[in-house]
Amino acid sequence: MSDSASERIGTLPIRAPEAVALFNAVFTSELLVNAAWSNAQAGGAGLEWPAAFLILPLTTHPPTRDSLPRQRRITLARWAVRQPDLLADMEHRVAMMAQPTKRAIRHGLRVGRLRVDGSMLVALKRPRTPSNDWPDELKSSVRAARLCGEWLNVTETHMAFELLGIGN
Repeated sequence: MSDSASERIGTLPIRAPEAVALFNAVFTSELLVNAAWSNAQAGGAGLEWPAAFLILPLTTHPPTRDSLPRQRRITLARWAVRQPDLLADMEHRVAMMAQPTKRAIRHGLRVGRLRVDGSMLVALKRPRTPSNDWPDELKSSVRAARLCGEWLNVTETHMAFELLGIGN
């Protein structure tokens, strides 16, 4: 067997340690729990299954997360029209984050933090509220996930995809 063939057999793709840490299933699952919880608190039945795939690209990409509004009165539509540069590669980011999102959902289901109810992803337990002793990136990611959950309660999923330039 050639060296190149032996190198290909049994080797997994190498992921950068930063990506492994940022996209670990515990962290990403908690972002989904926060989004689903916030959605339910805003009057929704849970996070629609396809909408779950928007949470990680919106909350883990630092420039996008940092651009999200602090005021709850700003809608997804209003935010989206002001962010053409960030949305230019959103479709690519959603596609790249599909596997981490699936891992996050499976983890949340396995540990009893999430449940699938029809086509909805439902948080089963109230997530912890960010505190001052949390790292800034963690606090801002959780706050972003909660905002996205609220947005997805008042914006139909197909419209959210359209506003974010996905599937155009």
